[in-house]
Amino acid sequence: MINHEERARNLHRQGNNCSTSLHNSFSEDIELSKDFPAPRSIEGKCGALLTAKKILKEKGHEDKIEDFEKEFVKRFGYSKCAELMTHERRCNDYVGEAAKMVDEILNR
Repeated sequence: MINHEERARNLHRQGNNCSTSLHNSFSEDIELSKDFPAPRSIEGKCGALLTAKKILKEKGHEDKIEDFEKEFVKRFGYSKCAELMTHERRCNDYVGEAAKMVDEILNR
């Protein structure tokens, strides 16, 4: 069975944006609202980061959102698309890692 990280990466490779890829990788298994952030929609932040925070909020893990963002920045150095894109990693990496991080929280 394909996990959320692999599903998110595959959706992104198929041409979906970061936000849609992450959202749809989880929406097949858990009920999520159709309303989710678009990439760079809030202060230039990464769409995968914004959508991960939205998923955590919807699933009752609001207390984990701040820690999630801190861990994301710790792993990647930044939270904004423009800054993230200056490094060797690509959006697909951020999408996959965000999915993995969300899974870790939801499955605790």
